[in-house]
Amino acid sequence: MQKRYFDQRVDFFCQPIPESIQERTGQIVASAGLEADSTVLDVGTGIGVLIGHFLEEGVPASRIVGCDLSSRMLAQAKQKYPETYFWLGDIVDLTIPLPPDFPPGIKSFNFVFFNACFGNMFDQEEALKAASRLTRGRGTIVISHPLGAGFVDSLHQSEPEIVPHLLPSLEDYQGWAETVGYEIDHYDDRPGFYLTRLVCNRYDTGD
Repeated sequence: MQKRYFDQRVDFFCQPIPESIQERTGQIVASAGLEADSTVLDVGTGIGVLIGHFLEEGVPASRIVGCDLSSRMLAQAKQKYPETYFWLGDIVDLTIPLPPDFPPGIKSFNFVFFNACFGNMFDQEEALKAASRLTRGRGTIVISHPLGAGFVDSLHQSEPEIVPHLLPSLEDYQGWAETVGYEIDHYDDRPGFYLTRLVCNRYDTGD
């Protein structure tokens, strides 16, 4: 259902993004502390809204992977960022080792971003477990929304089949910390802006 929903609305998401939202998404990415050798997974990448910000922070296109359920969204992202790899699917289905068609230099990820999509996850705890697994339990997970938790609440009320959850509270993250394996590095839930950073601490040194 989500795939069809976003496939049908790709033209809406291709409209110009207001400068104020661009500034907030830039702030979200800048806060993560990306470096030139970082590997980044952008979950729910859509048309690639965060990709330009990753590039501005010095991450090469070849070290970024965008993930989405909508093939039409990814087609738009590929047109804008042809040197970035985009994977069609659900993060919970990604495992280590990564699929053979992934860029050869990416074996796992230092950063996993969920921007403006975490309310869409059918099981938020499982999504976090998948993200931790894909960082081998030692990366950073960023959950954010440039319009804030209240905006997601309104979407949840109007279209619960597409947005089945609210954005997590601090108590939610605390409840998942032991089973997922992370420390809460930053939590900011204010009107019109939401940003959480989780630092994974369940180390996996396997190949």
